[in-house]
Amino acid sequence: MPKENYLSRYSHIVKRLERGPATFQDIALYLEKQSEIEDINLVISQRTFQRDIKEIYTMFGYDIQNEQKGDKRYFIADTPDQKQHPLRLLESYQIMHALQNARGYEKVVLLEKRRPKGIEHFTGLLYAINEKKSLAFEYTKFEDDIVTKRVVHPLALKEAQGRWYLIAVDTKDNRLKTFGLDRMDGIDIHKSIFKAKYNYDLNEYFRHAFGINTESQTEPATVRLSFSYEQGQYIKSYPFHESQQILVDNENGVEVELAIYITWDFIKELLSFGPNMKVLYPNSLKTKLKELLTKTLKQYS
Repeated sequence: MPKENYLSRYSHIVKRLERGPATFQDIALYLEKQSEIEDINLVISQRTFQRDIKEIYTMFGYDIQNEQKGDKRYFIADTPDQKQHPLRLLESYQIMHALQNARGYEKVVLLEKRRPKGIEHFTGLLYAINEKKSLAFEYTKFEDDIVTKRVVHPLALKEAQGRWYLIAVDTKDNRLKTFGLDRMDGIDIHKSIFKAKYNYDLNEYFRHAFGINTESQTEPATVRLSFSYEQGQYIKSYPFHESQQILVDNENGVEVELAIYITWDFIKELLSFGPNMKVLYPNSLKTKLKELLTKTLKQYS
C-alpha cells in the first residue's frame, strides 16, 4: 500500500475518534465509506488497526485506547501538548491528497491567488533549524526600506496571518527576534554548527500574542469583546485567539473574553470588524480605538 494511504488512514482514524468513542466495526465502516469517496483503499483488519494505533501515537502523539469492559469502544485518552500542530499537518496532507486525486479540481476548488513571498526559503530554513546551522542573510525592514546584513541562530518557524516568520537569536546583540521570510534575501546556510544553547519555550513566548509581535509585553491583558449575533457565529466557529472564552451567547450577540497582548496587530484586527464589534474592557483599549476611528472619519470629512 502506498505511503500516502497510510497517512490518509491515520488522519481519518483520528478525526473519527475526535467525534466520540467508536468500536472497531464503527471505524472500519467509516474507513470503507472514505475509501469510496477518495477512491483509495483504506480498509484494514483489526490487526492492522492495532499497528496503526501505535504509529499514530509515535508520529502525532494521539494516545488511542480501548475500553476493555462494556462495549469495548476505542477513544482518544490523551492528545499531544500542541494539539493544533499535528492536526494542521494531517489536514494539510488530506487537502493535498484530495486535490491530487480529483479531476479538473481547478474549476471547483478556488484557491487564493495571492500568496506571500519567501515560501521558497522554507525548506532551507527548516534544515538549518534542525541541524543547528547559523544563517546569514540580508533583511529589509518595510518601515524604512533599509537593508541590513544579519547573522542569526535559527530556532523555529512561525505562521501568523498568512505569512511565515523565522524566530532566531541575532548574534549582534544576542536577542530573540522575528524575521519575515518575505523580507529575507541572499540566505547563506553556514557549514558550522552553532554551539550556543537556548532555553526559550517558544510556544509559551507567543501564547498570548496575536500574530507575531509581542512588543516586549510581559503580562497579557484581559480583553472583553461584544459581537453582533451574525459575526459572533463566525467568532465561535473560528476562535479569535486560543484563549477565547464565550461569556454570552444569545440572540442579542456574543461576548468573549481573551487573555492577550494588546499590540498594533491586535488593534488592526479589531478595527476590521467595523460596527459588528465593540470593546467592553479595558477602557484604555476603548479609548485607543475611538482615537483611531476619529482620525479615520476626519479623512473623509
